[in-house]
Amino acid sequence: MSKIKKGVSKRDIKVGPIQIFVSNIEKANKWYSEILGMKLIKKYPPFKCILMKWGEIEFDIGTPIPEWGEGWDKVVVGGRTNIFFETSNIKQTVKELKQTGVKFIEDPSKRVWGEFKAVFVDPDGNEFNLIEIKK
Repeated sequence: MSKIKKGVSKRDIKVGPIQIFVSNIEKANKWYSEILGMKLIKKYPPFKCILMKWGEIEFDIGTPIPEWGEGWDKVVVGGRTNIFFETSNIKQTVKELKQTGVKFIEDPSKRVWGEFKAVFVDPDGNEFNLIEIKK
């Protein structure tokens, strides 16, 4: 098991939005707002994706994007929820985490929605997203 070395910044990483994949964004928006009481924060056109907030927790709710290819809707809708960790400096955070032995399966790259994202795994292979948010 990896040991966290002194000097690794823990302050610059926090839990980001929890991603939920849905088949119909309009129905999801209505359900999550009316049934669960979430507040719509932002729409991401041209993608069918919305950012909602429930208390202090943010949810990125959307449909699979065409760039993923065919069949992803059957894999992720109703079966996969993603957890994002946010940082203000993805290159530095990735460097620090790699120094502790964390394995990255995707190095930082700019995504079609405009943010930088990397993907790392825990010792059991569970995947986590690390995104850089500029506020």
